[in-house]
Amino acid sequence: MGCSQSGTVRMQRSSQQLDTFLTSEQVRLVKQSWMILGEDMAATGLLVFKKLFESNEGLKKLFYKLMKSDNPDKMEFDQEKLTRHATIVMQGLGAAVESLEDSVFLTNVLIAMGERHATYNVKSDMVPHLWPAIRDAFKELMGEDFSPAVESAWLHVFEYIGSKFKMGIVAGKK
Repeated sequence: MGCSQSGTVRMQRSSQQLDTFLTSEQVRLVKQSWMILGEDMAATGLLVFKKLFESNEGLKKLFYKLMKSDNPDKMEFDQEKLTRHATIVMQGLGAAVESLEDSVFLTNVLIAMGERHATYNVKSDMVPHLWPAIRDAFKELMGEDFSPAVESAWLHVFEYIGSKFKMGIVAGKK
């Protein structure tokens, strides 16, 4: 009952397709650069989280399940848990890159992820904080290969991912 109805709602929500965000050349650049970035997903993900927390210390509290202790005064990550989460996030990003030609599927996955993150008290206004962390980490890892064209392509991917993820967060809060 509810499953078929929520599938219908998700299909209706996916009206803004990926091709309005990305050109075929940008898709090519993202896929090509992902071949480098995805080589070591744990290291890439850890660097993204490092950059995120350097500029947004307050977001650490959302990751309490990854902390060494439950003490809110000791915001120290369990490195094994953080590495595992960072790897999962990068695997998800890799799956998104692989699905760039299927925006309906990708949209539905992103909305579902947003809904799930809403249960962790993630708010839609937090999503934009990820882009600088992703950009800076990718730039550090790729060096000169992270050209303005590659950066622009990834920004468009992030804008798409972020918009659908936010839709899920809003839906998950209801």
